[in-house]
Amino acid sequence: MKIRKYNIVTYSILCLAFVVLASCSTSKNTLPNRAYHNMTCRYNVLWNGKQAFKSAEAEMKKLSKDNYTATLPVYNYPDKSDVAPALSYLDRTIEKSSKAIYKHSMLIRGKEYVKTIDDAYLLMGKSNFYKQDYVAAQRIFQYILHNYPNSNTYNEAAVMLARTAMRQGYYALADEQLENLHYLATNKKDKKFNRIFNAAKAEYHLTAPDGEVSEAIDYLNNAIAAKPEREFCNRLHLIAGELYESIGQQEEATKHFKTVINKTSDYNMLFCAQMHLASNYDGSESSRNSIMKLFNRMLDEKKNEDFQDQIYYACSEIARIDEDVDARKDYLAKSVASSTNNNYQKTFSAITLADLYFSENDYRNAQHYYDSAMMSIPKNYPNYEALQKKGNFLKDLVEKLDEIDLQDSLQRIAKLSPSERNRWVKKMIDDYTEAERKAAAEEAERMLALQNASSYSNINQTSSNGKWYFYNQSLVTAGMQDFYRRFGNRKLEDNWFISNKQQISFDDMMVMNDPSLAKDSVEYDEDGNPIPKRETDPKKEQYYLQDLPLTPGAMDTSNNIIATNLFQVGFIYQDLLQDLPRACESFQSLVTRYPESDYTPSSIFMLYSLYTRQNNTTKANEYKYIIMTKYPDSDYAKIINDPQYYQKIAERNKQVERNYQTVYEQFNQKQWAAVVRAADENIPMCTDENLKSKYAYLRAVSAGQLYNEDSLIRGFQRLIVDYDKEPVAELARVYLASVEPSKLVVEAPAEGTSEDPDKAAAPKTPVAPTTNPFVYNADEVHYVILLVQSSKLPIQTVKLNLNSFNKTYFSLQRFNISSFYVNNTQQMVTIAKFTNASTAVDYYNILVKDPVFVEDIQNQTIIVYPMSASNYTTYYNNHEGRKFYDQFVQDNYFKH
Repeated sequence: MKIRKYNIVTYSILCLAFVVLASCSTSKNTLPNRAYHNMTCRYNVLWNGKQAFKSAEAEMKKLSKDNYTATLPVYNYPDKSDVAPALSYLDRTIEKSSKAIYKHSMLIRGKEYVKTIDDAYLLMGKSNFYKQDYVAAQRIFQYILHNYPNSNTYNEAAVMLARTAMRQGYYALADEQLENLHYLATNKKDKKFNRIFNAAKAEYHLTAPDGEVSEAIDYLNNAIAAKPEREFCNRLHLIAGELYESIGQQEEATKHFKTVINKTSDYNMLFCAQMHLASNYDGSESSRNSIMKLFNRMLDEKKNEDFQDQIYYACSEIARIDEDVDARKDYLAKSVASSTNNNYQKTFSAITLADLYFSENDYRNAQHYYDSAMMSIPKNYPNYEALQKKGNFLKDLVEKLDEIDLQDSLQRIAKLSPSERNRWVKKMIDDYTEAERKAAAEEAERMLALQNASSYSNINQTSSNGKWYFYNQSLVTAGMQDFYRRFGNRKLEDNWFISNKQQISFDDMMVMNDPSLAKDSVEYDEDGNPIPKRETDPKKEQYYLQDLPLTPGAMDTSNNIIATNLFQVGFIYQDLLQDLPRACESFQSLVTRYPESDYTPSSIFMLYSLYTRQNNTTKANEYKYIIMTKYPDSDYAKIINDPQYYQKIAERNKQVERNYQTVYEQFNQKQWAAVVRAADENIPMCTDENLKSKYAYLRAVSAGQLYNEDSLIRGFQRLIVDYDKEPVAELARVYLASVEPSKLVVEAPAEGTSEDPDKAAAPKTPVAPTTNPFVYNADEVHYVILLVQSSKLPIQTVKLNLNSFNKTYFSLQRFNISSFYVNNTQQMVTIAKFTNASTAVDYYNILVKDPVFVEDIQNQTIIVYPMSASNYTTYYNNHEGRKFYDQFVQDNYFKH
């Protein structure tokens, strides 16, 4: 009986399981299937997806920071790089939506029987939209429109498709999509649709190139009438108020601002509305007094400490309406100085003030505030690149003007008599000492005040009630007072405890710890004379005398610095600032002060050109006369006589380039004599060094074929001398490295002789050196070289192994590794550079014992030497003397 009862229970469970499994089918249109999939999709998978989407929206809201210095956008989209915290929620939403579609969709013969599948698609599309994957979002919204035309998600998907197009910059497509929905917004009493549709239309008119402010206002009012949620409604009111204000409808703007003030709980939005409301200034004295009274009260309120920059900017707008330029500048400067965390406001105020100074041609102050703006400007700020460029060339201008002023000041002091100069130095030292004394006295007074304010002896880490130190405000305050008493007012930065933050190197720190490690830090000039150390103590006379041009050579250098900067400043005024009068002043100053300067002819021509542009015929003719009489053969005189002079030169250069193609074809056809003649004709006419070098290369090879190898060698040697930096010079070096050394010492005919260099007499046979040409200097800069048999070992492998070796044993040092052919079988690899012979030998000793190199060194595939800089040059140039170097190394570097 028990067995029978057990079988019945088992049978019942199996039947129930079969029914449940049968109900999971998505291919059979039965009532149990529809009920199961509708319920499971709505209340399980899709519900989880919606919860994840809500979390994503909350995170996006935190990420979105509004810029209240400009008109707010309808929707705030954070930068794509800032969306990361919300990505996990959005990905989970997409996962759940996909799962709902995959497991529960009952699309049978073109009809969907699960009512929430279109919601899953919409949720997936919106998640991709917020991820800023607009291509995927667009594809999903279009799928909904195509497959679910009668669903309750159709309208929202259509609006989202239009917003997606706007984010991609396809405004025409967005406008067309929204126009197709316009009749629904006017005929259908669907508040949700009216809200999103009118908000999207307002967004279009605020962002599209052909958008209209009046249209945006109408759609904003329609969206507000559809009663969106409170926070979004306040946002729309603020935008509408700002737009009404921009078109001069102050009364309507005031209504919207007051609505925001009465309803918003967001203090940033409230403050912004208050500022706009206060700024509705009609120019009357009573209105001004009322507004300024409000602003002053707001400045005194502690809660507005982070908003003082905006308040001062609003004050500057009052001054702008009053046309009080000085007051406006003052308020804008205060706005920049008081900014704490609002980079948009700081940037906007700084740029506004910089533009004011720029309009007055006060370039120094303009540069100062452009520089301030560049330190805080967000990357997405309008016209970012143009502002950056403007700031950079103003910085360049001011640096050059400062250098001119500095050199003028130094020259003025240098020209004083010794007694007057000594009195000036003494006064500078006395002034510095007095300023230092006053600063010390003020600091002492402040410290004494802090000590008197401190009525405690010790501070415990916890209070009597066991609260953590930083939760007890009285202890925190006492701690701050004790900090000020001990350290004074220190800026929050790295190494705050160091009062003198002069930059020191790692070597300096080592010397501070162990003075015995100190090295000779004397530097030397090009002639080998020691350069005196710069004095850094402002209380020493040398500090003020060290830069004075007290010798004729120093005075010439100072004058050259002034002339160079005057010349460059003139071009900045002319080309970048379009300030022609100041450009003339700069060039005129150069011509007057330095009539023999190399820049003088160019400056005179620029003055002629500038006065011509300003229609000042008298001054233009004055400088034209100077050019024609003093520089009659210059390019400037030729340009005045023939305005098409440069165009003709350009055309001639083009012809030379075309000729090169012909010469190159002749070279390929082995017409050696024709190539030599054509090169001799075209090289003098050519102004492009690169093209000249190519002609010279073809000529050298052709001469070698036409005459003998000596002609080729001489041609390549001249090519290396004349065009050392051009690419073809390297080809010549490679060839010469493979030539027998005895053939390389060729005497070319003297310049101006009639002897044909290609038919010159046979070269003199050089006499092989019988003495060692190398000189040992342990204190000279050194290299370590590797002579590698490149036929046996790839040079790239050697370089890679050296790079790994340096990282392993010398990771704190930076070496340069280069290579070139020394003959047709050997390449020289150079590791540079070492301060002296000792450091080079240390490197050598470790290298020759490294397992990677030992075998190749033993079989002489690689030969390693330490080598001084002067011997490096000798080794390269003196082929016959190379045989002495091995013994030279043994005798001098390893003699002990």
